[in-house]
Amino acid sequence: MKGRTILVLVALMIASLLTAAPAVADGHLDAKLTVVHGVPGVTVDVYVNGDKTLSDFEPNTVTDPIPLASGSYEIDIYAAGAGPAAPAAPVLSTTLELPPGGDVTAVAHLKEGGDLMLSAFRNDTRSALTNNARLVVRHLADAPAVDVIANGSLALFENVTNPNEGQVDVPAGTYGVTLNAAGTSTVAFDAGNLTLPAGKSTIVYAVGSLTGGTFGLLVQSIDLPSPSAFGTATVVHGVPGLTVDVYLNGNLIIPGFAPDTVLGPVLLPATEYDVAIYPAGANPLAGPPAISGTTTLPAGANASIVAHLDAAGMPTLSVFVNDLSEIASGQARLVVRHTAAAPAVDIVANGALNLFENVTNPNEGQADVAAGTYGVTINAAGTSTVAFDAGDVTLPEGQSTIVYAVGSLTGGSFKLLIQAIPNLGPAGWFGDDNGNVHEKNINVIALLGITLGTSEDNFSPNDSVTRGQMAAFVRRALGLPSSSMDFFTDDDDSIFEDDINAIAAVGITVGTGDGEFSPNDTITRGQMAAFLKRAFNIPASEIDAFTDDDGSIFEDDINAIAAAGIAVGTGDGEFSPNDPVTRAQMATFLARALGIGS
Repeated sequence: MKGRTILVLVALMIASLLTAAPAVADGHLDAKLTVVHGVPGVTVDVYVNGDKTLSDFEPNTVTDPIPLASGSYEIDIYAAGAGPAAPAAPVLSTTLELPPGGDVTAVAHLKEGGDLMLSAFRNDTRSALTNNARLVVRHLADAPAVDVIANGSLALFENVTNPNEGQVDVPAGTYGVTLNAAGTSTVAFDAGNLTLPAGKSTIVYAVGSLTGGTFGLLVQSIDLPSPSAFGTATVVHGVPGLTVDVYLNGNLIIPGFAPDTVLGPVLLPATEYDVAIYPAGANPLAGPPAISGTTTLPAGANASIVAHLDAAGMPTLSVFVNDLSEIASGQARLVVRHTAAAPAVDIVANGALNLFENVTNPNEGQADVAAGTYGVTINAAGTSTVAFDAGDVTLPEGQSTIVYAVGSLTGGSFKLLIQAIPNLGPAGWFGDDNGNVHEKNINVIALLGITLGTSEDNFSPNDSVTRGQMAAFVRRALGLPSSSMDFFTDDDDSIFEDDINAIAAVGITVGTGDGEFSPNDTITRGQMAAFLKRAFNIPASEIDAFTDDDGSIFEDDINAIAAAGIAVGTGDGEFSPNDPVTRAQMATFLARALGIGS
């Protein structure tokens, strides 16, 4: 599950809030706010920065997004007709900090127990995978904890309490959704069929009182940017003593990120990012981040985003693009990145070999050397004075070993962190696909963990794909959660049973008939087209792309994936719908469907 959670206390705002927006230097309205009124039977007046900006704001209302200048807003909420001139005390008051680029929803709602509460959430506006949808469920009702179940078996979120949320990306489509008492199969509320459109985030608010007869759902929809391409990124935390939450473009990506940790790689849309890093659990709507910066992730690139100290000891952010070029046979790649509070250094191997000289923060040195074990020291630049003895560093053949010097040299927190990018040698990730036209795509899905190969060293590119293997490929590519339902009778002994049930729960497969899935059968190219069309919700195409699929029940699916650029056929205008799919071909189909394939 790809869910991320954030809760912060804030206040209710309104559609005419622009009149009270703080000024910015260039007049740019760089944030958005949506307002949800989820308190039953309570009509209110809202004051923003001392001005009455909304009268008689009705319950069960969701406003359109309001463009605003980032900055601080003082919010006071009064019972309708009351106000500071009365004088009267506000029902609720708070300060809201709208961050640059943030998309925020503010909600007035009930706590469990019935008291009034104000909550706000930063909405995740990252691109979803092509033709996928995002579902966010926010528990803001007078009700106990719930599990959110789709299609009777797919546990999207478990034990969601008020005022928290769950989030997941799934194939676009229509899902039967129920809210169950946490840990049980007892349906507390049947939400009926919920349609999740591709390229949108559908945010569902549970509001009101379950026992008071006012429980209901409110819905907000946010358009997500279309992903044109993707890259991969690793995140490195080199600031000592500070556990953080990491946001990209206002979206919480890594909660509770501990120091001295290397995380990734993760698949991200290739775009420009505003990076904001807050102390873990801090309210990002209440003040500036501890560390911030901007970066661009190029299409197809592998980057490292590093939070670290600058030379003077202040937290900062640096981004490095990693070299994924082939490493010659017998060689290893060493990359040393100076991201510590320390002067310029020389990197010396075996007491005599100056690998890199005068490396300053935040810069790096890189060299391909003979694979082996080296005694490495970090010396004060231009001297033989050892500032830090790194001991023996083993550089495996075909691997890029990236060493980050982090912390403070004089503050007692200096240390080295290691990021390894394996399988960059001539053999790549696997030894049996060398020279295969699909090797690049095999390597990229291996890097992301979509395939584990058939052994440590082999991918078996020419083997046919079984239906069970196809289920595993698709489930890993989409990050689908488990399903509690056993959909088919013939996969009980299959290692792919969990994968099969997961893709069945979201409608990607209906099996082969009579309650069976046929997990060991070889999948044909036509069947593969149907799997991918459903998995990535690929729209239909009116173009007849191939000449040999006119009688195939999969012709519409084949035309759809051809129009999407996922399939180019087998040559001479043919698709060969009844031929088996090889593992190498499947790697390319999946990589293209994810937007990262050649």
